[in-house]
Amino acid sequence: MTLSARERTLSIVVGGAVFVLLNLLLVKAFVQRNAGYRQDLALSQGEWATMQEELGSADMWKKRDEAVTAKQPKLTNQNAAGVELLDLVTAIAKGHNISLVNKVVGGVTKQKGYKSVPVTVETHSIWPDLISFLYALQKPDQFIVCERVDIKVDESDASKMEGQFTIARWYAP
Repeated sequence: MTLSARERTLSIVVGGAVFVLLNLLLVKAFVQRNAGYRQDLALSQGEWATMQEELGSADMWKKRDEAVTAKQPKLTNQNAAGVELLDLVTAIAKGHNISLVNKVVGGVTKQKGYKSVPVTVETHSIWPDLISFLYALQKPDQFIVCERVDIKVDESDASKMEGQFTIARWYAP
């Protein structure tokens, strides 16, 4: 069977169109994969740079870990730790004109890397006194943290603040 000139032209045009479409699909797939590989490469290079930075600062982190380990208090008496913390919080609160109510001493909980002894208190004060109280309470060498904080304006007196705090001392594991 022989093709006429018109049929040959039509088959060449259809064949060329199929060839062009297949090439477009292949090029599109190549471009998408190339973009994915470039993104993966950029992520890998970022991770590598982060690892190199961490490796370079390993001595600093080792020294900081040693300093924290040396300064972090050891839990010697589990029964008295909560009461001691409550006494300390009460003393700091008195020095900053903070009234404490509903004081509750919690039990020792073990966390990854430390033991926590919490105390829950409610406070009533003016805003500047509350800020100075929190600043005095959370000195770096005391290992005291506010694990839960809920502060709001006192409904009966808009110039005062009410707060509910779970304050804990973190001891060495």
